Amino acid sequence: MFFGKRDKDVRLTDKEYKNLVKGMSSKERRDFDRRQDQLRRDREEDRLLGWLEFEDELDEDD
Repeated sequence: MFFGKRDKDVRLTDKEYKNLVKGMSSKERRDFDRRQDQLRRDREEDRLLGWLEFEDELDEDD
């Protein structure tokens, strides 16, 4: 579960997730899930870019 901040990656159990979304309409839930997917992709992209920059720095030191 992501809340839009880089330092906030909260893991929820299935029960906790169901409690979180049970009051949402189906449209709200779709929007929420879509936003979570986007935040997850952004975080993975940031991680990959960080790794590539690290490798570039290692290559420059040689």
